Amino acid sequence: MAPEAVKKSPVGIVADLPAQKKKPSEIRAEKNEATREEGNALFKAGNVTAAAAKYTECIDSDPQDALSLANRAECYLRARQFHLALRDADAARAADPAKPKALYKRAMALNGLGRYPEAVKTLKELLAVEPEDAAAKNALAECEMLTQQAFLGDYNMPALLFGRLAMSFRRCADYVGPVAVAPIPEKGRGVVVTKDVKAGDLLCVSSPLAVAPLRAGAEMALIQGLVAAAARAPADMKLISCLPVESDAAKAGEAPVPDLALFRKHLSKGDETFPDHMPSQETFARHCAAVVKTAAVRNAASVGVYAFPSFVNHGCAPNACKVVIGHTLFLRAARDMQKGEEVVMKYFEVTSPEPERAALAKRFGIDACACQRCKLERVGEAEAAAASAEAAAAAKRAREAAVADPANKKPGMDRDGEKAASRAAAQVMESLAVTSPATLVAAMRGKAKASHAEITAALAEWKRTKGKSGAPDPNVLVELATWFDAKATQIGLDDTRAAWARTSVLQVYANIAHCLSAAGLLEARGEVLTKLAATLAAGDGASFEHCKQLAVAVQNARRLGGAEAAKRTAEAEKEAASTLAVRYGCGAGEDEREITLELLKHLEHAAMESVGEFCEGA
Repeated sequence: MAPEAVKKSPVGIVADLPAQKKKPSEIRAEKNEATREEGNALFKAGNVTAAAAKYTECIDSDPQDALSLANRAECYLRARQFHLALRDADAARAADPAKPKALYKRAMALNGLGRYPEAVKTLKELLAVEPEDAAAKNALAECEMLTQQAFLGDYNMPALLFGRLAMSFRRCADYVGPVAVAPIPEKGRGVVVTKDVKAGDLLCVSSPLAVAPLRAGAEMALIQGLVAAAARAPADMKLISCLPVESDAAKAGEAPVPDLALFRKHLSKGDETFPDHMPSQETFARHCAAVVKTAAVRNAASVGVYAFPSFVNHGCAPNACKVVIGHTLFLRAARDMQKGEEVVMKYFEVTSPEPERAALAKRFGIDACACQRCKLERVGEAEAAAASAEAAAAAKRAREAAVADPANKKPGMDRDGEKAASRAAAQVMESLAVTSPATLVAAMRGKAKASHAEITAALAEWKRTKGKSGAPDPNVLVELATWFDAKATQIGLDDTRAAWARTSVLQVYANIAHCLSAAGLLEARGEVLTKLAATLAAGDGASFEHCKQLAVAVQNARRLGGAEAAKRTAEAEKEAASTLAVRYGCGAGEDEREITLELLKHLEHAAMESVGEFCEGA
């Protein structure tokens, strides 16, 4: 053979070989890789829905495509469809046990579902393989914290209140403490304590199923939020389906009592399937609208639907107080309660007379509040209503006469006739026979109306002139307050019931305190502030208003000066600390004095600027 042929033959042989055909599995793998890359690009662009669709193409082609399964799990995590993320993470793990990537996604899915103990176990399994995984270490710390919260109600309240936790740790687990849903006479379903509880005990913690800023369109936003939540998660669908939609006792009494397991997701057995018989979209939307109307909780800056708290009925002398931190609702006992006692919280401000509260209650579907305070204040309601109607007619006549009087056209006179109207109404109420709580409250309000108007105007002028106009005289209101207490005793009201009635005329005492403050009579003001706080303690204990009054009392004690200043301040702080601890779950005891002082600072600011609670999210 010629040397030239030897040199050329290998090239010629290779060139002459036919092209090798790829196996179907190789072709499929290449196609899947290209499709997966398209999905990755969509994911990076923030389009998780389209990315998930691309990963689905890959999985349909190869059900054992562990990488696409893990990637789709991440898409479901971003979309908060945790039950689907868990399914894909488990499938990815089964397809490729050697790679731990799917374990982290499984843990995050379990975390999202509220199954914290399982999430902890999964993360520990991952860290056994990848001990330096920083994300897994952080997630483990968070899941262990959430486990403590869900099982024990153990929350770092100061850190939550003052924003001292890292953002990744600001999330709270739901907690259901010594409470249960139960049938309530005259009300249908409600919540009772399952054992004796003390004031300040944590009853439940709940994250909202839907939340919206408190403004126009909030109701529609909540409905849409509930529909979206139900579409994402089978557990939320089941929760929303059982929420109260009627306050009518006759109808609500027919509703079943939900299993507490629905609210304790950390004890879930892993049933993440939608109900067998799904309602139509239109039917479910109507249900959500009814839930929002009945169960939505209005806060200072937001309105939300909370699962377990939605079963807590309204009471005008509540024994439980709620605090919203961020958007998470904390419900605590405002006073001691005995096993079996119903838990009630306020749906609206309760420092007004029963007729005004009844009008507010109707907005929540409550035809007639059945709480003991309302029943008490309805005694003598007909007589009070008749007198109030007569007073209103007299006020109208006096107003018209005053407006028509040429003498009132001059500056500084009664141009709009309001002063004359108030005086005429007060004269009518003077003749009202006080024989019941309703007539007592009506008489007090009628008598005080004219003084209120004058004092409000005088205080505004005093503020405008920076004190040069002189402080208004509160003596008329002081005499009225003394008269009220004497009449309350005369008609046989005990301390608690007298305080309930006094809560309905709280503005009288508030105006007295304002006048005394303007006059620099701090000692006398301190006595009135004590009265205000005691009234709120009985009628709206541990409420935001109650805590603000206590903060103002501390501020007043500090301003007093003199040899007794330190002692008075310490006493005021001690009284405030015990109530703050009931509301916020911290601040009691000498070792928490700094927390008490920080809370008082926020509350003093809120009282001065008339702003809402500092810890709520917008």
